[in-house]
Amino acid sequence: MQDGKRIQKRHPYIWTKRAVGILICAALCTVIASAQKSENKNQQARTWADLGVTPAHQTQLEVLWELKRQKEIQAVKDLKTLNRFAKDSLVEDTEIQETLDAFRAKRTEAQKQIEKIEAELLRTLPTQAQLHLTLLGILDNGVPRRITKPQTSKKTETTPPQGK
Repeated sequence: MQDGKRIQKRHPYIWTKRAVGILICAALCTVIASAQKSENKNQQARTWADLGVTPAHQTQLEVLWELKRQKEIQAVKDLKTLNRFAKDSLVEDTEIQETLDAFRAKRTEAQKQIEKIEAELLRTLPTQAQLHLTLLGILDNGVPRRITKPQTSKKTETTPPQGK
């Protein structure tokens, strides 16, 4: 009988300890979440104006970005043509060589335009702006840009909508 009374007496303390532990964990998670939110706000507060980028610079950056994008799109199209030539045994070497020369000439011309705009931007952009734009890959940082898979007009399998 005495063992039963001891268990009953200790029983409320166990639940109290568990509840306090859960409350401490919840408080800790709240503190961590609020710290992360305030950190994100500080990162988002940096604007073009904070970096010293003028509207003229923004226009040049947009042109630069579009040139890089078009260069990648054209390269993918040209590689598809070259791939077709590689699979086709009836294509003559002269036609392949002409296509390769045209491909390389287009790539070289696009690269020259990009380098010209980047050089002009590097002369006029503030140092902090150069740093951030290089980290983002807008200015050349030596790391190839990630190419997302282009969307095609082919229908893809979609999952049926789930009921609510």
